[in-house]
Amino acid sequence: MGEQAANQIGAPSWATQPFSDLTESVEHLGQLLNMSIRGITLFRAIPQMVTAVAKAKGREEHQDTAKELADAEIAAAFALRETETGFPVLHAHAALSVWSQLEAAVRLFLARWLEHEKSALDVEAVQRLKVKIGEYERLQGEDRYFYIVDRLEQETVAPLKSGIGRFEVILEPFGLSGKVEADIQRDLFELNQVRSCQLHRAGRADRRFVDACPWLGLEVGQRLNVTSEATRRYINAVLLYATELVCRIGERFGVDMADSRFDSSAVHPSGSAS
Repeated sequence: MGEQAANQIGAPSWATQPFSDLTESVEHLGQLLNMSIRGITLFRAIPQMVTAVAKAKGREEHQDTAKELADAEIAAAFALRETETGFPVLHAHAALSVWSQLEAAVRLFLARWLEHEKSALDVEAVQRLKVKIGEYERLQGEDRYFYIVDRLEQETVAPLKSGIGRFEVILEPFGLSGKVEADIQRDLFELNQVRSCQLHRAGRADRRFVDACPWLGLEVGQRLNVTSEATRRYINAVLLYATELVCRIGERFGVDMADSRFDSSAVHPSGSAS
């Protein structure tokens, strides 16, 4: 159990706040994505409106009307292309964002765990870290704990692991790793691969991506199309994994979290990102 005040019941806010903030950020992302899609879709009707207004005002032949109509038709054509292809750019950016938010939440939690749970600094993995004293001493406050998280990631080879493996490997020394449902693992693995493909291959599948996610049915050089269904899976998986981490935290502080874990199949749609 964590080192908590004698009169405290349950996990302290510093431990759960990173995941509360993650939930809020992901909800905001989902709302922004939906509103962006609706807004773009509306542009398809603008040319007709421009034409109707100009006719009603007797300005059909005016040069300003011609320019306004031309601009509206360009926007409408763009909106039509995006609608027909399923808004792949928006969904790709959403995938990048939701992974980054999860990564940031886990890192912040670990930094705070190191700061507040003093026994965390005594675990073997931390004691073995190769810390550059000069660098460490120049840091202040929370930055010192982020420095330890960085070193822990590097020395446990977390960057070489994909999906939630990169998180579980640095949670394990503190007794905070555990079982994760296969559906969640697979969706987060896929999300991590999609994120790397977008960042490092401009959204085109390379051999590594094709071999890592054969269920997507892509060929080398093929452009990855992140669909709305895939984005929903990714967001669900991030929230479900965050829920699992909060359950582990609660249990470390003596709370029975059995009823807070639930079957991901209830919110896990089938499909792929291709």
